[in-house]
Amino acid sequence: MRPAILTACAAFALAAPVLSAQVTTVDEGSFSIMRGGERIGREEFTIRRTPGAEGQPVLVASATAAYDQRRIAPALRTDSAGAPIAYALEVRSGTEVQEQLKGAVGRGRFSAVTRTPRGESAREYIVTDGALILDDEIFHQYYFVARSTRTGGIPVVVPRRSAQVMMRVEEGGATTVSIGGRDLPARRLTLREPGGATRTILVDAQGRVLQVEIPATGIVATRDDPPR
Repeated sequence: MRPAILTACAAFALAAPVLSAQVTTVDEGSFSIMRGGERIGREEFTIRRTPGAEGQPVLVASATAAYDQRRIAPALRTDSAGAPIAYALEVRSGTEVQEQLKGAVGRGRFSAVTRTPRGESAREYIVTDGALILDDEIFHQYYFVARSTRTGGIPVVVPRRSAQVMMRVEEGGATTVSIGGRDLPARRLTLREPGGATRTILVDAQGRVLQVEIPATGIVATRDDPPR
C-alpha cells in the first residue's frame, strides 16, 4: 500500500463524523504513572462508543500520556468486539515531533507508515484474527484485554515495535485496590509475555482498568479517581 494512500485511509478510519448525541462514553479518566514510588508521568484518556459503517458500533480510544517533556498521543479505533481497525500515534519532545505513526488493519495485515526526523518508512505484517493493540507506555488500552473475556493465548500487536507477539491471559481472582482514597473491588488479570515477563491488570466489574503493574520495569499506573 502506498504511504500516501495508507495515511489517508488511517486518517479517514480514525475520524468519527457523528452527532454528539450518538456518542456514549465507555470510560474516561486519568492514571498516575509511578516508578519506585516516584511519579514519572500521567495519562488522560477517553474511550467512546460511536456509530460506524452500516450502523455497527465502533470504539474510539484516545489519550495523552505525559512523561516530563515527552508527550505520547495514541488514537485507536476498533470494531464492537475490540478488534483494531485503525491506529495513529504521535510522540513529541517539547515542541519537536519525534515520531508519527498511522496504520490500518485489513485483510489480516497491519499496514503502517512511520515518520521521524530521519525520514519515513512503511511496514506491513500479518495480524492474527482476534489480535489486540497494546502500545508501550500506554495504559487505558488494557481495557480491551479485559473486554475480550479470553484466557490463554492472545495475539497482541505492538505498533512501535512493528511486531505481533503471542501473550497469555491468566485469571487471578478477586482483590481490592485503593483508588482516590477508596478501596475498590477488582478482578486480577495477568498478561504473560513470551519471555515470561508479566503485567498485572486490575479491572472493575465493567472491565474498566483500575491499575496496571509491570514488574520488569518497576512501573505502576493507578487511576487517580474511581470510574464513574
